Amino acid sequence: MRLFYSLVVFLLLSPAAADEGRLRLGLPLDCVPGATCWIANYVDLKPGKGVLDYNCGVATYDAPPDDRHKGTDFAVRDMAEVRRGVAVTAAAPGVVIGVRDSMQDVDFRSLPQGRLDNKECGNGVRIKHDNELITQYCHLRRNSVIVREGERVGRGKPLGMVGLSGMTMFPHLHFQVEKAKKILDPFSGADEMIRCGPGEQPLWDDAALAALPYRPTAIYNSGFAPLVPKDEDAREGLYREAKFPMDTLHIALWADIFNVQDGDEATLAITGPKGEKVMEKTNKIKKTQARRYFFIAKRRDGSIWTPGIYRGEAKLVRKNGDPKEYSVRQEITVR
Repeated sequence: MRLFYSLVVFLLLSPAAADEGRLRLGLPLDCVPGATCWIANYVDLKPGKGVLDYNCGVATYDAPPDDRHKGTDFAVRDMAEVRRGVAVTAAAPGVVIGVRDSMQDVDFRSLPQGRLDNKECGNGVRIKHDNELITQYCHLRRNSVIVREGERVGRGKPLGMVGLSGMTMFPHLHFQVEKAKKILDPFSGADEMIRCGPGEQPLWDDAALAALPYRPTAIYNSGFAPLVPKDEDAREGLYREAKFPMDTLHIALWADIFNVQDGDEATLAITGPKGEKVMEKTNKIKKTQARRYFFIAKRRDGSIWTPGIYRGEAKLVRKNGDPKEYSVRQEITVR
C-alpha cells in the first residue's frame, strides 16, 4: 500500500516537476511591451508560400531564402530610441557562441545588392543554453555588443542595444529560438502549427507570456507635427515637440501602424480646445501591408490658432474575422 501511494504521488507530481525543470525564456530586451516596444512580426509556422502565426493569424511574412520568418520581431518606436539606447538582454543563462558588432545601422534598401549575403542578422549574439536550446539576437546597434564568444551570461545580462543593422528597414530586435537545427516558436514551443494559441509548453516564462498577449496589429508610433509630416522624419524621431506656437502654420496628426489588412479602416481625428472638430479623415485599406503611415494636416485659417490643448486620436478598425478596434491618443499644447 505504501509503495502504491508513493507511485501515485510521483505520477501526480512529475508533470509539474518536469515543467519546473524546463528552460523558460524571459523578455529579450528592456522595454514595456505595448508601450515602448511592440511585436511587429511573429514566427511563420506555415511551410513554403503563405503565412501563419501561432494564433492562426497572419502577423508574419515569407522571408528569404526559404519563405519563412524565423523569429519574433520586437520593434522600438523610432531611431531616436535607438540613439537613446534600448538594451537587449539574455533571455536565459547560457554561453555566448557567436558575436558580430561592426555592421552599420542603415535601412538595407540603401545598400548594394549582395552586401548582406550571409549577414542578414546584422550585428548580433548567439547563446547556447544548457538544454541545447540556442537563442539569437539580431539587428543590434553597431559597437553596442558588450559580450564575447565563450563568455557565460546570466538571465537578463545586457548583450547590446537595439539597432538597424542587417536586413531590416525599421529598428527592432529579431529574437530567434532554435533546437537541433529546428526553428521553435516561443509562444507555442513547437516548430509547426499544432493548434491556435499558445502551446501547452511555451518557451516564454509566465511573466513574458503575461506581458505579450497576441496583438495582430499595432499603432506603434504617432504624434503631432507643426508641418506636413513626412514618414521618414517621423521614423527618425523628429516630431517630439510638447507644444506649438499659436502662429504655427499647420497642426498635423500622424500614425505608423504595423500589419494593416485589406478591409481595415484607419481614422485620424483632431479636436480643438473646446472639443470642436478640427479635422478628421478615414482611410479604407485596400492592400495588406506590413507597415503603413498615415497623416492629416490642417492649415491655419486665421492669424493664430486658438490657444489650448488639441487632442488627436488614431484608430484602426479591423472588420474581417472577429471585428476589433485599436486606438491611441495624443495631446499637444498650443500657446
